[in-house]
Amino acid sequence: MTKSKKSIAMHGTLLCPLVLGHCAFLRANGTTYRTSTVVAIHEQSADMIHFETLNSDYYLSMDPFPMAAVFPAYTALAACA
Repeated sequence: MTKSKKSIAMHGTLLCPLVLGHCAFLRANGTTYRTSTVVAIHEQSADMIHFETLNSDYYLSMDPFPMAAVFPAYTALAACA
């Protein structure tokens, strides 16, 4: 019997681009989170990303720098703001 993963929906920002095989760093509700290892990136758009870690499925609605998930250069620009 397979145990289903918990789904986590958050509104926040990725602190660096997602990389398969590495943990994700995100900020939501004034807290910084480090996830377990990212195993899949299922969907990404300009304002939302759905990715899976070893333990959970994440649905992140991104603000205020949504393109940081897709283009690493936006992360550097966001850090300067």
